[in-house]
Formats: sequence, structure tokens, C-alpha cells
Amino acid sequence: MPLLANSRGVGRALVCTGVVCAATLAVAPSAAAKWGTDEPCVSSSGTALKNQYGYSVAVVTSDCTQIPAGERWAVSVPWIMADAFDHKPPGFATDYPTPVADFRGKLQSIEYVVDGGAGSGFNRSFPADNKIWVGQLPEAPGLPAINTSNLGALNPLPVGRHVAEVYWKLSGPVCDGFSADQGTSCLPAGDLLVKRVTFDVVD
Repeated sequence: MPLLANSRGVGRALVCTGVVCAATLAVAPSAAAKWGTDEPCVSSSGTALKNQYGYSVAVVTSDCTQIPAGERWAVSVPWIMADAFDHKPPGFATDYPTPVADFRGKLQSIEYVVDGGAGSGFNRSFPADNKIWVGQLPEAPGLPAINTSNLGALNPLPVGRHVAEVYWKLSGPVCDGFSADQGTSCLPAGDLLVKRVTFDVVD
């Protein structure tokens, strides 16, 4: 399932890459490896996903869509990046030395929209800070990755099916450093829908 970066101001899909939101869109093959693609609830080594990120709450992904009733939760939104800006689109400028540092410097907050349009729906925002996870994902050893799940957890939800959308608020465009193609390697400034996931709270 591809990542959808959708600017609220523009109202259209701007970037589609690897695996982060529920809508299926055509993507360039070169982009598919740049987003976390394999996030089972428990890895082949027996490590729970939330332990991988050093988190104490349930982590919801596109493949891990059940959480126990009464448990706090967060949505996983990983992004694999290059070590340095070896490739940049024309016109892209940054004062930060690496893609990870650039992203951390420009991410202002994340916002959850939970069950939007329903009577019980709500929004919740978390400011960006040094709690953001930085490490390596199993499918890309040796490359840095970030995940915004650690920026905040949400309170338990009622038993049943729910939909969560995650928005990143960026003060400027960010690029992963893998290519000079803005369409596959960059996200624009603004409020961007980066993940939509449907999941179940079970008793």
C-alpha cells in the first residue's frame, strides 16, 4: 500500500511511494524500496514491532491491524533515507547536512484524524521533538530511517473498526537523497496526508 502525500491546501496526491496508506496507486519501481515495506506485528526474530521502535503502546501498520481493547496506540509511518544528499532535485536547497537532519528540522508536528466524519471522530496533534525514532529497518540495513510513531500515543478506542489518518506538517520541502526526481524522492511543504489505515480494536 503506497504512501500518499496529499496537501490539504492543494487537495491532490503529490507523491506516491512504497507502503504507507490504504489507497493503491501506481508508483515508480525505484521508489518502492524507500518506504518501510515489511512491518509485521512480530518479526522473524520474534521481536514485537513496538519493541523495535522502543515503544510501550500498540503500533498500527498496514499489516498489523488489530490492537487490544484498553491499550494506547500509535500509527507507524517509516521513511528510509540516504546517508547524504548525493542527489537533489533542481532548486532544492537546505542548510542541513543529511536528509534525516533536514526532515527533523522541517517537521513541525503530526496530526491524527481518527474516524473522520463519524460522530465520535476527533483530531489530535503532537509537536515534533527529539522523541522521533531514528534507526535502521530490516529491509534497508545500513541506511537511516525515521518513524513518527514515537511522537505521541492516542487513548484507547472502543471495540470495533476505526480509520486513522496521519498528517505531517512540514515547514519546507524534504527529500530522501536517493534521486533528483522530485516526484519520487521529495515531499512538499504544508500539511500532508502520509498514511491512512483501517484497523480493529478487539476485546
